[in-house]
Amino acid sequence: MFAAWSQPNVALFREQIAALKDFLVRATPTEEQAKDVDFLLVVGELFTLVVYAQLILEGATLSAADGVDGDTVDQIFDVLVRDFSRHALDLHGKPAATPMQVELAMKMIRRPASDAGRAERVWTTVHEMKDAYEMDP
Repeated sequence: MFAAWSQPNVALFREQIAALKDFLVRATPTEEQAKDVDFLLVVGELFTLVVYAQLILEGATLSAADGVDGDTVDQIFDVLVRDFSRHALDLHGKPAATPMQVELAMKMIRRPASDAGRAERVWTTVHEMKDAYEMDP
């Protein structure tokens, strides 16, 4: 699903996923870390973002006819890249993290591809929808 989207932030998120896979293969949490809820929570947050991203792309593919465009997807992934980086930094700072895990956590951190024009186009599109929907009384 990710390969079908060429937006810059989707590409950055794919790099983050690859870094997470590398982390899980090369620096699998130890038995001691598996008992550390705080450590596992941050790893779970990273994994959850991957699942959410997959669902967002599936929904965007299904909704493309309804106006979900590449700008909107890229703007959503701007947020996902930031969130993923924040959790990777949190993982980096965990006292229970091994030196290898610390090194690999740093490889998950990315700066999103910002685009003021894209942000403005998405904002304009969203703003034009105001008052388009009403709650059923």
